[in-house]
Amino acid sequence: MTLGEKEMGKQRGYQAGLVVCVVLIVVLGSAYVSANQNFTSQINSLNADKANLQNQVNSLTFNKTKLQNQVDSLQSQINLYSAWLSGNVTLLGKYKTWLNGNVTKYESQIASLQAQINALKAAKLILVNLQSEDVNRPWVGGSYLHVYGEVCNVGTNIAYNCRLHVVAYQSGGVIAIDTYIVLGVINGESWVTVEAKIYYTGSALTSWTITPEWTS
Repeated sequence: MTLGEKEMGKQRGYQAGLVVCVVLIVVLGSAYVSANQNFTSQINSLNADKANLQNQVNSLTFNKTKLQNQVDSLQSQINLYSAWLSGNVTLLGKYKTWLNGNVTKYESQIASLQAQINALKAAKLILVNLQSEDVNRPWVGGSYLHVYGEVCNVGTNIAYNCRLHVVAYQSGGVIAIDTYIVLGVINGESWVTVEAKIYYTGSALTSWTITPEWTS
């Protein structure tokens, strides 16, 4: 092989190496561009996600602030109502004490008035123009105590088992008469007439009592 052929072989080797280098550069450049585009796309996607998350954080922060304001407002209302309720509970306690005292007083007054009404309604006998006199005549038909007049029931209720208890005394405290004048039933606010002669023996009477008795 001549010198010229050797030189030409070297040149062709250099050219082939150069072509390989150019090809490698082109391939690597293409790979770099592609990788760079992928990285850029991923970064943009991550930035978008970051922005979205930041918006969510901002929204949550705003809602948290809004909710906290509502909580503070409700707590303020609770404090006002608690103060109002505490004051009114105290006032109601005082009113209850006053009311209980007045209820007791009024119940006592009502009971007293009811007792007065019952007393006014209750049957009660009184002697109206009831007179009595000792007719002592031992020689002419016997001696007697003459009782006459009216007995009135001033109550509104009926008086049952009405009678007059008559007790008369002679000298020395001797009981000459101890008996009853039976009147029966006397309606409310009405009266009966009494006409009775109660006979006895012995000396004249010194004193006597006439007492009305009845049951309601």
